Amino acid sequence: MGTKEPVRKFLGVGGSPLEHARPSCDNRATMNASYPPVSHPPEFGGAAPGGRHLDAGAGAAWWGESWRIFCAAPLAWIGIFFAFVVLSIALMMIPIVGSLANTVLTPVFAGGVMLGCQALAEGRPLSVGHLFEGFRSAYFAPLLTLGLVLLAVFFVIAVVMVGTVFLTLGASGLAALLDAGGTTTIDYAALWAAGTTIFVVAMIALVVALLVATAFWFAPALVVLNREAPMVALSRSFAASWRNVGAFVIYGLIYLGLAFVASIALGLGWIVLGPMVAGSCYAGWRTIFGRS
Repeated sequence: MGTKEPVRKFLGVGGSPLEHARPSCDNRATMNASYPPVSHPPEFGGAAPGGRHLDAGAGAAWWGESWRIFCAAPLAWIGIFFAFVVLSIALMMIPIVGSLANTVLTPVFAGGVMLGCQALAEGRPLSVGHLFEGFRSAYFAPLLTLGLVLLAVFFVIAVVMVGTVFLTLGASGLAALLDAGGTTTIDYAALWAAGTTIFVVAMIALVVALLVATAFWFAPALVVLNREAPMVALSRSFAASWRNVGAFVIYGLIYLGLAFVASIALGLGWIVLGPMVAGSCYAGWRTIFGRS
């Protein structure tokens, strides 16, 4: 398949891209008719189709498809969004264990949402219950493995960051920094001298976080829709993300604009943008890994 074919298939040959990317939520019949169906995935352990290389414009197309996905069941999506937010806040309120559980369970929830997107693509209804589909026995263990790997990666990054700051500032400097505003006097000259090292470490941590994000972006979808093993899913997600770096640059730039708009008016726009992020992830999986 040519590199332009997945994008052309989504935008619609002979039609305006904006007409396909921005359907009205009121025109459900037209929207559902234009939504491209996805064939059933292979059995667990079977390899997904080779990750396709897409044009940079696919990054914009993913947002257009995510809007159609949201319009297919807006009330259900809003319900899923609020349920996830409430559950995340509840877990974070539990000292220590809660934040760890939230990190580990995030890929499990993400896998359930991907199954919900698949249900819409196959013409089946979406419900809040899809958020918990990842807890089913067929999916839970591999998705939980993704969560444990994510937790381990975060732990390593945190240890390296804290260790570097400790070695740079020393025990007394770190104690003074933590006691800022208290009785300990901070040596600002020493802190300024260490600032460059801390900045470099922070930038490295940011790059590592980006690499981790590319490995996990498609991983839940690959686990539940292509039945890939967790480590294979991470590897394939990482490779496909960097193979389509141009599309992800366009996608990221559009996300920054949408996030800014969504944050206006008390952040209420995230009620729509949150589900659209999930839909865009599915759209990316469909065009890169889905079967034509």
